[in-house]
Amino acid sequence: MVEEKAKKIFKMPVFWRRFLFTVIIVAVIFGLGFSGLVAYSYYYADRVLPGINIGSIPVGGMDREELRNFINKMNDKMVAEGIKFKYAKDNQSFEFVVSPVSGVDSGAVELVRFNLDEEIDKIINYNKAGNFFIKNVRALPTYFSASSLKLTTVEIDRDRLISIIKEKVYGSETIPHNANVEVLSISPLDYKITSSTSGILYDYISAVEMIAKDWSVLENKVIEIKSNFVESSIQETDVEKIINRLPIVFTVGSLTLNYIDPYTSGEYSWVIDVEKIQKWIEVQKTVDNELGFGLRQEYVDSYIINNIKPKVNREAKDAKFVYDETIGKVTEFQGSSVGIELDLAENYRQINEAILGRTWHDEGLVKSVSLTIKKIEPKIKTGDVNDLGINELLGVGVSDYSGSPNNRMKNIKNAMKKLNGILVKPGEEFSTLDNTKPFTLEGGYFPELVIKGDEVKPEIGGGLCQIGTTLFRMAMNSAMEITQRRNHSLVVFHYNDPVNKLPGTDATVYDPAPDFRFKNDTSGYILVQTFMDTSREELVFSLWGTNDGRKGSYTHPVVSKWIPSGEPKNIETTNLEPGKKQCQNAFKGADASFIYTRILASGDKQDKLFESHYRPLPKICLVGVEAVVTSTVENIVPGDTTEVPVVPVEPVVVTE
Repeated sequence: MVEEKAKKIFKMPVFWRRFLFTVIIVAVIFGLGFSGLVAYSYYYADRVLPGINIGSIPVGGMDREELRNFINKMNDKMVAEGIKFKYAKDNQSFEFVVSPVSGVDSGAVELVRFNLDEEIDKIINYNKAGNFFIKNVRALPTYFSASSLKLTTVEIDRDRLISIIKEKVYGSETIPHNANVEVLSISPLDYKITSSTSGILYDYISAVEMIAKDWSVLENKVIEIKSNFVESSIQETDVEKIINRLPIVFTVGSLTLNYIDPYTSGEYSWVIDVEKIQKWIEVQKTVDNELGFGLRQEYVDSYIINNIKPKVNREAKDAKFVYDETIGKVTEFQGSSVGIELDLAENYRQINEAILGRTWHDEGLVKSVSLTIKKIEPKIKTGDVNDLGINELLGVGVSDYSGSPNNRMKNIKNAMKKLNGILVKPGEEFSTLDNTKPFTLEGGYFPELVIKGDEVKPEIGGGLCQIGTTLFRMAMNSAMEITQRRNHSLVVFHYNDPVNKLPGTDATVYDPAPDFRFKNDTSGYILVQTFMDTSREELVFSLWGTNDGRKGSYTHPVVSKWIPSGEPKNIETTNLEPGKKQCQNAFKGADASFIYTRILASGDKQDKLFESHYRPLPKICLVGVEAVVTSTVENIVPGDTTEVPVVPVEPVVVTE
């Protein structure tokens, strides 16, 4: 049969015989090629294709483990050699080496690194995308010609590395200096224009970028840190163009920095006076090439950090809540609160622009700036840690206790401890006296000395009026219903309003009366929290609960009349040694008022006028005599709740 077929083929015309042989040969070649392609594809499935280099280093044919070992070996070699630099100074060449691994003793920090696994995957899979036929066709050219790849995940710790390089070349640079103005005096205005100087600076950024370029191809060449001649950007002629505006900078006067505490609504201000402006002033060129008189950033930042930051910045607080049913108090509580942080860069920009504007404008000049803050959210919110409806801050009250004597401070702390953690039920009336008594030594209170008649006597519990005043402000800012309040008899600076420092927003407490009371007219529990801010010397009381949409506020008090304290009085007494003297301060009287406003959840607005009368009191001194002399102190009503401290408070005998 075969022989017959062969005979038939040989009997075919020549053309067809040649065609048939060609087809057979092509089929054989295709079969061999396809078989070779399959073998090729199988062999390099998890290997680097032939002809692949990393930079100029061949890695073709390596499997994953071989490639990993090779790259690690090259990396170890470059780390051991270090990053080599050279730079020129005064026609001399200098070299130094920086280790790519910094801080070995304290925990290694890699200055140059890359993602090894990602690089291996990329190199192994290079030109292998697509179906079987396409990826093998695309891979064939690498067999005949090399392809150079780069590591693409090289990362440089630029800031740290530049800092190290700068230390190595320290003293080799000459920094260019702009022409500037030095103000010698403000009144009369006297100044001088300082000269500009050119400099030589090194291009650290380009040097660092060259590291990334070299390491991406596993090379470790010596990197040249090139120097550049740099002219100053502001010349003397530039300063002369705006020098006629220098007087305006100072005639406009100081710049006030304002801040309203979002927690306490307390208003604070700091003043950048003309003397500071004189020291901080410099000539600046804006991005639009406008010249003006601005302020050096390092001075402004330093002022903000040292003088303002301690009074403004607050850390974010996570919530804590522990309720002890046996005593009916929250024994551990920390309401979550948003942190506050001064935006240093933005505040400098605003302050600087306010001063720059004096160069460019005559009208609409900025004389005050509101400080900008950034908010930091807590991780745990208050509502997540209790089921009593204590979810948010309702309001805060603040008062100033600065200068308080030792026993007064002890009494304030004792009362704060008793108040802290008290829960007030819905519809319940809060009483200051009920929650802080008994006012005895056994109750934790200490005596304060006051003048009564012709004697200096200790009074137990001095300082409680500080508590009542702080609670009063807290309740108003929380929009609570005030059910009982009476002002002090005298104007005492501790109780002056925290914003305008005038009397009128105080509340006195004295056992058995008067009391300060407010009603929880919300539908949920409310929680009293007390805190002593020793950095500001302020009491900060806060009320927590669930806000039903109400808002509370009060106007700053207005004094309609001041009443003179009157002539000083001396009272003779046998209770002091003859010739000895003890005195109390004089107090001006006043008539003051303010309006407390509540906007309820329903939208109803309630205004309540609080009026206060403060009696005048002259300076009164007790003078020790031998004979018995009976005297009384006028203007002090029996049972008066105002503390009238002896000056000095701790009795000190003064001999005239």
